[in-house]
Amino acid sequence: MDVLELDPANATHIKQFSEIRLRALHTDPAVFDSTYERELTFSDAQWRGRLESFAGHPGAVLAAFTVVATAIRAATATATGVGPNETVAAPVGIVGVGLPEPTDATIWGMWVAPECRLRGLAAELLHSAEAWAVKSGADTATLWVHHSNDGAQALYRSRGYELVEPDDLPATVPDACCGEVCMRARLAAT
Repeated sequence: MDVLELDPANATHIKQFSEIRLRALHTDPAVFDSTYERELTFSDAQWRGRLESFAGHPGAVLAAFTVVATAIRAATATATGVGPNETVAAPVGIVGVGLPEPTDATIWGMWVAPECRLRGLAAELLHSAEAWAVKSGADTATLWVHHSNDGAQALYRSRGYELVEPDDLPATVPDACCGEVCMRARLAAT
């Protein structure tokens, strides 16, 4: 699997981001603070905006890709525009990272396709997001995770994330974080 920072100037990346994000919303609707129906109406400009920044601050979206097709039959290849022996990379996981505070990055929107779970892909995506944060000047990363998502919480704990006590929460807690716990980790230079 390859992890790649999606480029907001690349039309293919915008399409790949919208496809994987919509799949995530459709597959696991309770995990996100948005809905499939809402984001299905997004224009290319809105998708590009999500790739360009995090709530008006520096940010990035990283996607994990896997090769999904080789040696496609010629008839199918002609119909889809893919050559008969070409490989196609499909996004199977995403994570966003932003820098709303100068030294504290926010990790958001982590999702891995069901067929790729329990293979270390979430850890790889998280590591890539943390590397982006360190490169951008952050020394901590904060994220929100549903209180019932034991698997994600275990991953985050294994990477050094700890629960943030109520008195240490950010000054403004988004309404969408109701039912979630906040976790934070100190980032090491990679």
